[in-house]
Amino acid sequence: MDALPLELLWKIFMINTERQIPYKATALYIDDEPDSRLDTARSCSQVCRTWRTLLLQSPSVWGRLLYIQSFERTADEWRKAVISRVGDAPLWIIGIVSDSTRPFILSVLQKKWHSVQVLVMRDKDLPDGKLSSAWSFLEREAPTLEVFNVWTNSLRLDAQHIPPLSPLFRNAAPRLVSFVMSEPFHLTLPIPWLANLHTITFNRKLQSVSTILSALKSTPRLKHLYILGDSTPRTIYTEDGDVDKLHLPLLETLAIRDRSPKQKDLILLLESITLAPRQNTLRTLDLPPVVDQRLHCLITKWIHAYMDSSPPRHLVLTDCNEESDILEIEMRTSQHREAEGMVAGLALDGNFPLAIKNIAQSPRFHAIETLDVLLGPARWPLRPLYEAIRSVTHLTAIGSGIGALFHDMQQFSLFPHLRTIYLPNHLPGTNSKSLMNFLEYRASVGSPVSVLELTQASVEFVSGVHKERLARIPGLTVMFKEDC
Repeated sequence: MDALPLELLWKIFMINTERQIPYKATALYIDDEPDSRLDTARSCSQVCRTWRTLLLQSPSVWGRLLYIQSFERTADEWRKAVISRVGDAPLWIIGIVSDSTRPFILSVLQKKWHSVQVLVMRDKDLPDGKLSSAWSFLEREAPTLEVFNVWTNSLRLDAQHIPPLSPLFRNAAPRLVSFVMSEPFHLTLPIPWLANLHTITFNRKLQSVSTILSALKSTPRLKHLYILGDSTPRTIYTEDGDVDKLHLPLLETLAIRDRSPKQKDLILLLESITLAPRQNTLRTLDLPPVVDQRLHCLITKWIHAYMDSSPPRHLVLTDCNEESDILEIEMRTSQHREAEGMVAGLALDGNFPLAIKNIAQSPRFHAIETLDVLLGPARWPLRPLYEAIRSVTHLTAIGSGIGALFHDMQQFSLFPHLRTIYLPNHLPGTNSKSLMNFLEYRASVGSPVSVLELTQASVEFVSGVHKERLARIPGLTVMFKEDC
């Protein structure tokens, strides 16, 4: 190892500091898994004199290692040693703050705010009334900051208690690309640093839709948009016709987490957004379950735009939560989870049947070959969509509601090209009966299913009478667990 050039050795040390940076709001819930990067650097510094000298002279290495949980139950001397080694290097401060680490982390932020490059932090136990003093550094310029992703327990904080903190970063954060903050904050336009953002959150506790729209006009590079919080009683609703069109050509994620029953202004905001024609990038739609035909029309429009630009081959229908009555529709170019795709949610309301009928009118559904359904007991009116995906050859079915699916597949001759069924979970009695009837029916009309995979099914289903009955179905190959 002594023969390695110092430059190459330094690059190896820098590689050991790398980690995934959670910059989107979906990654706000920072994992609590062990992060050993700081321990690795400490061990490397004790290998030999050359390594130690090089590491102690490399503040850029130590600046990336401020993983907050690494400083739990550590001596003050070690904390001071690490901070002394970072010098003026860019800092990555990532993790979950506790009562024991809060004084240390906040002191670092106060003293070295000008050097912070990545701040991804959750402090859910920050006491009420302490936000103003603890976060006063946010009123200072942030010349190095690129990722700002911070959550506190905003549910306990009334909007009237939020300190102004305005203008954030004294309007100087020229390198900032991701701004995610659960805390309501005052938005004072114009804001120069909006221009470079690819990710931003807004909070409706303090920000009206008209203010959000005005801000979004300055975000031509935006990819991920999140709107949090319920609107306040003082919200002034924008009237139809008062909203200018908003062009967001790169938008990939549009998520609104708002439980307010009065959401007319949000719908107007959504209607104002225009995307690049024939180059649709929108991949994730996470919208509130609003009973509104206009919202369903918007979702339909965006689904069709995506399908026209990226015809899907794989469709997933998920009854995510039996209490929320939301059907999640996911489309991908293949079965691989890493494949390009789009996810959208539809509320089960009076407009749902018409919305499904309109969504199913896209001719691109004919290209779908694999279908996954994960359905609870709710009876979803999905027949128009099922009829549109006539080319399906592979079906994966999970959940207590799949018995109704097999019943409809038999009654309405759905999925005429289906050849493989995979059942990964337990089948209740009514579901197994519907499945057996369907398989026997398809064989009787000369279009048998070729493969039934039961490698993960319950012992009760694959034993006794079911095995005998399955064996009598012509053309069917059944795969049991013992066949693996």
